[in-house]
Amino acid sequence: MEKRRKIAWIAGVSALVVVAVLAIAVRLENVVGVSASPVALSGDSWSAVFSERLDRQAGKNGDLTITESGKPVEADLAVEGNRLSVAGLEPGAYELHVKRSAFAGLFGAKPAVKEVKFNVQDGIKPVASLEELEAHFRRVTASRERQGFFREQAEMASSEDKAADSAGGGTDGGHSETNAQVEGVDEGDIVKTDGEHLYATTGGESVRIVDIRNPAKPVRVAEIPGGQDFMPMELYLHGGKLAVIGNRYFDVPVRPSGDSAKSEDRIMPAGESAVTVKLYDVTNPAKPVLLREAGSEGWYLSSRLSGGILYIVTNVQQTWWAQEERDVRPFTYGMDGKKEKVAPMDTKDITILPGTDGDSYSVITAVDLKGGKTGKVETKAYLGSGSGLYMSKENLYITSSTFGPVLMARDGTGPESSTTGIFKFGLDGTDIRFLASGEVPGMPLNQFSMDEYKGHFRVAVTDGNMWDDRQPSESAIHVFDAGMKETGSVSGLARGERIYSARFMGDRGYVVTFRETDPLFALDLSNPAAPKVLGELKIPGFSNYLHPLGENHLIGFGQHTIVTGGGNGKEPVVRTAGMKISLFDVTDMTNPKEQASEIIGGAGTHSDIEYDHKVLFEHKARNLYGFPVMIYEEKGKTGELSYEGGGALIYEITPEGGIVKKGDLTEKSQNRMGYEDYDSVIQRIVWSGDAVFAVTPKEVKSYSLDDFRELGTTAGK
Repeated sequence: MEKRRKIAWIAGVSALVVVAVLAIAVRLENVVGVSASPVALSGDSWSAVFSERLDRQAGKNGDLTITESGKPVEADLAVEGNRLSVAGLEPGAYELHVKRSAFAGLFGAKPAVKEVKFNVQDGIKPVASLEELEAHFRRVTASRERQGFFREQAEMASSEDKAADSAGGGTDGGHSETNAQVEGVDEGDIVKTDGEHLYATTGGESVRIVDIRNPAKPVRVAEIPGGQDFMPMELYLHGGKLAVIGNRYFDVPVRPSGDSAKSEDRIMPAGESAVTVKLYDVTNPAKPVLLREAGSEGWYLSSRLSGGILYIVTNVQQTWWAQEERDVRPFTYGMDGKKEKVAPMDTKDITILPGTDGDSYSVITAVDLKGGKTGKVETKAYLGSGSGLYMSKENLYITSSTFGPVLMARDGTGPESSTTGIFKFGLDGTDIRFLASGEVPGMPLNQFSMDEYKGHFRVAVTDGNMWDDRQPSESAIHVFDAGMKETGSVSGLARGERIYSARFMGDRGYVVTFRETDPLFALDLSNPAAPKVLGELKIPGFSNYLHPLGENHLIGFGQHTIVTGGGNGKEPVVRTAGMKISLFDVTDMTNPKEQASEIIGGAGTHSDIEYDHKVLFEHKARNLYGFPVMIYEEKGKTGELSYEGGGALIYEITPEGGIVKKGDLTEKSQNRMGYEDYDSVIQRIVWSGDAVFAVTPKEVKSYSLDDFRELGTTAGK
């Protein structure tokens, strides 16, 4: 039954994707799509993004007007492209009225759009009732159907975030720790260790527990099974407890109607996805004991652990609510003994975020791991789907990046602008409180594009399209105060390029952009009102991930590139030519330098470190840095890629000695078909004491930390 449900679910999602793609491709001649939040906070501006460009004078000549209870009101209307911003409104219920002449009008026909309703409030408030929430979704859906457009949310991989002066990575203690962005804020990973045992979920099927106290004989002592009803994704270790975050599917109760109105047990034929955490007592790692299970409906965005509290964020898209058979509220999930508890959230825990168009939820679940079986669990839902996440010890930031309406304009172009809403939440144990919100043009790349330092939030974004000469891309850094009011910015970085990596380090910031060469921008952020670029370095290739090495150096992991062709109006051809490690000297911020570099393999060579910072192996005391790698070379006259083998490489990296290879854990490929063998791919390398452990989906191998000779391989069940 579960398998059929999952197949049906996958088929349904595929169908929705196809429908969405077809809908986006349609060029509607007389209809305008609009993306607008139903709520704005007093003192902030309210904005709407249309699928057609507005006339520059539309906010001044009466083509755009605001009314309250049918009466015109004075407001500050600003038009930029297809975006309208409205400021100067007191709390109340308003309507935006749009004349056909408000749009530039292409090919003679003037598009039409009806009024847009919105509220201005002194502060955000929980939804008053289920009826109010249902009415909200009906308004959203009716607006979408009437205006005939589909909205696409750009969901960034995020991986999520950093406290500015953090160096990240493992400690100088006795074992590895996950390479996290913010000091004191842990991030989930597929491998964790306490120095004596190693916990790994590398295939999403189970969690292996390996005794590594004797590096010569690592022994698998237990296994926590997964399955179709629960697929492990990430792990946390805290105080003798193992938290396993995973996906599971559950049946959603639906509202009884018609002949079955007396039945309280109607179940939808298809299940929903939930993200849950299973908490185990591992004081005896050979016999893990399940303490509790809790979670919420949705798809996993990210998580963090700080002060013994685990924060999990999911996204929920209400695709079924229009059938009026199920509750529009997100569901929470838990286990009461051996019985599942699935229930909709109370409306007092649901809020509409300002600056979003409110058709999907971000759900934040806080679980007290310290309390074990009886630890407190709090869940809050906010209408406004998240695409990225950053967390400091005190605050959680969720970004919501959208392209506005993804309705192709009648001139054949796509959406003209992207915006990112930033929502700040205060954290006090399991208590979560919305504090403030801000907005920037463009989109952040990932968690390292965001940072909190001395009460200010900084974000690096790229806006525009690097391949569109009419609206070429450019990047910027924006700085906000504690109330999410912008204090300063520096824009116009690398026109025609986009951000490939970013890193904030106290009063400094670093951004790598790329199109043909790799500009590394060094920024002075000491004055929140006037951030500025101090220096720029251009070199071949690009860095996907920047890692601090002290205060004056950075390690860049990415790709070496070769540029050919170009000239006579033709675009140059850029191709990768091997993985690249760069050591940047930023002692003189006005003159950053690439002090050393290392090229690994040829075209096609890659490592997960390029998009997942958690794979980084770091031993600070020995200046060692490592990562898994898959090595390819170009063979023959045609340059056909050949898989040479894979494993992991470990380097000593210092300002004095540069980049020196110390450990080679790669193996020559024995696969005649010339592709990677998943079961033997090293997915993480960690250290404990004087040993290194390489984790693959099928085994754990140990090596000496002194000379990297192999010591042993896992035995046991």
